[in-house]
Amino acid sequence: MKEWAICITEGLGLGILVSFLFYHSPVALVLLIPFFPFWVKLQKKEKSRKRRERLRYEFKECLQAVSGALLAGYSMENAWKDAEKEMTRFLGENADMTRELRRMNRQISLNTPIEKLLSDFAFRSGIEDVQSFCQVFQFAKRGGGDLTAIIRSTSLRIGDKVELEREIQTAMSAKRMEQKIMSVMPLFILLYIGLTSPDFLSALYGNALGVLVMSICLAAYLGSVLLARKIINIQI
Repeated sequence: MKEWAICITEGLGLGILVSFLFYHSPVALVLLIPFFPFWVKLQKKEKSRKRRERLRYEFKECLQAVSGALLAGYSMENAWKDAEKEMTRFLGENADMTRELRRMNRQISLNTPIEKLLSDFAFRSGIEDVQSFCQVFQFAKRGGGDLTAIIRSTSLRIGDKVELEREIQTAMSAKRMEQKIMSVMPLFILLYIGLTSPDFLSALYGNALGVLVMSICLAAYLGSVLLARKIINIQI
C-alpha cells in the first residue's frame, strides 16, 4: 500500500506539472488521467526489476550459507534453518529472502518436501537463475546427485553475474546521472521561461494550434525519455 501511495502521488504530481508547463490549464490534468495507468505500470515494472535484482543477490548469500552448513555436517533441512539465522543476522528480519526462509522452514517442519518449496519460491520470484537452480536441485535430489556441489556452483555462478552487473552499473553511473539531468532539463527550461518571460510562450497557450504544438512537443519529450531509459538499462 505504501508503494502504491507513493506511485500515485508521484503520478499526480507529474500530471500537475505537465498540465501547468505545457498547457497552463487544469483541464489538461483531467485529460491526462487516462495516462496514469501507464505511469503506474512503468513504475511497477521498475520497482519489480530492482526487487528481483536485490532478491537474486540475497538468494546467492542464502546458498552460500546453506553450502557452508552442509559442509559442516548439517542435514539438508537443518542447513536451511541455519541459513535463516545467518540471513537474519546479515540482511535483517524484514528482507525478502529472510521472510522466504522463515516461511520455508515452517513448511519443512510440517514435512513439506524442500524441492516443492523451492519450486514454489522460484515460480513466484520470476528470477531465471533461481528457476534453473530449482530444476537442477529437483533432478539431483531424485537421482542422488551431489547437492552440496550443485549449491556451491550455483552460488558462485550467481555471484559472478551479480558482480558483473555491479561493474556495469558502476561504469554507467555517470551516464545514468546525465540521462536523469537531461530528462528534467526541458521541464526546468519551460518553468524558467514561464516565470521570467511569460509573454514569450503566451502564444502557445489558450488556442488550438498552441495545444497541438505543445502536445507534439510533449509526445517527443516522453518518447525521448523512454528511449534514453531503455538504452541505459543494460540486462545480462
